[in-house]
Amino acid sequence: MVPLYAARIGDLGSGDFVKVECGACGHEALIHPTALPGLQFQPHHLAVGLEQRLRCRECDVRGKAVVSIKWGNDSDV
Repeated sequence: MVPLYAARIGDLGSGDFVKVECGACGHEALIHPTALPGLQFQPHHLAVGLEQRLRCRECDVRGKAVVSIKWGNDSDV
């Protein structure tokens, strides 16, 4: 497990999720790491860098995301 400030997209395993909460409306979502390349995020990007690049699906506000990582119990990570 890597601390959030140092975690990169490439550090996420198959059992991990990026948890995103909107700071404006409180909407929460879990994003699987396999979906991140489709959103133009590369393995070298920091997970905390997602905060400014994501927008809420409910209220359409950009840059208010609060990002955390829900680490899975993979033994191969």
